[in-house]
Amino acid sequence: MLNIFKIVFISLLLFISPCYAIIEDFDDKKSSSGNKNNEKNEIIFDKIITLDETIDGDSIKGVVYDDDPFEKDFKLFAEKTFADKKTINFRNTFIDEISGELRFQGIWGLDKIGDNPSSTYPFDINGVIESKFAKNKYRFFTEYAFTRNTSDMNNEFFGKFSNLYIERNFNNNHKMRIGTSRSPIGLEGSMSSFSLPFANRAQISRNFGDAISTGVSFIGKQNGFEYNLGGYTSTRFSQGFKDGAEFIGRIGYAPFHNKENALKNLKIYAGADIGHRSDTYGVYSTALTYEYKKFLMNFEYAYADGSNGDYYNPNSQQGFFTTLGWNFTPKWQMLFRYDYFDPNTSMSSDSKTEYSVGLNYFIFEQRLKFAINYVLKNNQHNNTNSNAIYFLTQFFI
Repeated sequence: MLNIFKIVFISLLLFISPCYAIIEDFDDKKSSSGNKNNEKNEIIFDKIITLDETIDGDSIKGVVYDDDPFEKDFKLFAEKTFADKKTINFRNTFIDEISGELRFQGIWGLDKIGDNPSSTYPFDINGVIESKFAKNKYRFFTEYAFTRNTSDMNNEFFGKFSNLYIERNFNNNHKMRIGTSRSPIGLEGSMSSFSLPFANRAQISRNFGDAISTGVSFIGKQNGFEYNLGGYTSTRFSQGFKDGAEFIGRIGYAPFHNKENALKNLKIYAGADIGHRSDTYGVYSTALTYEYKKFLMNFEYAYADGSNGDYYNPNSQQGFFTTLGWNFTPKWQMLFRYDYFDPNTSMSSDSKTEYSVGLNYFIFEQRLKFAINYVLKNNQHNNTNSNAIYFLTQFFI
């Protein structure tokens, strides 16, 4: 069954790619966006990547400013390969568009504990198909993780879906989602692995929020408020509904959203994940994000009276992290993170602390990205320090 799915998906990508230039009317699209340079070839604008960046699958475009023909042709080739979705647009039909792409992320890591270094190279290859229909009132989105290990799951095929949902857009600000998607637990817990600021999630995000859930949620933003509220099955990775139910809610507010001052991009969040799986559990968090010119920062604290990330954990746990960032240019970003986690609050001297430094290079935003991270880890339980370095390569085609 899995081999058939791969063949169908790759065939769809091959079919979409040659049709893109034929069906899409680029001039009309550029004119409708108000681009005065619509007769020129296009390439992406530079854009600051924030610490709560999400992947919505849209193409990214801007304008080429250089006039060198060879360089322009090369940039256009790179744009078509990486920056653009492979899309078929329809006119005067129920279906508005269908798109598809492959997403790759590989992380070469070298970890050293004492005198025993070890290297790893985990990589993810995900296939994405998206469609919009009924004048963009509905959106279907599926993301299939070909390389995910599901050998311990009852249904290995459905266990590879990171996303499999349909959305109903009530308007530009509010929508309802039904199906399987990443659980909106915390800042980084809500983010795709393809949009994280570092190669790895912070510790509270790994333990509490790295989860794929099936359910119904309501998502929106207006007048400085953001919300993501829903009911889900507590069984992870589309493995059924046998374990119980949970509520996951996350609300954010930008108190100075309508002010033109240094605090305009300050956002404050509160979240909760409450449910039952083997026993009742509750994860509660508070967070903030802030951006000002080239400076970025975030902070998040979470406490768990039992948790349900990838698996159920009965322990009381807590932790927090904070990240500071500086954008030298829209393409070069430096990050620093302090990350503390207590895996069992009833025990003493078992905390884990990580100090991370990262450098990101965005060629086409998250769609073509390279990064290097250094992490110093301290495990208080066994009083050991370890060092790790990670090299990340990521691209969408």
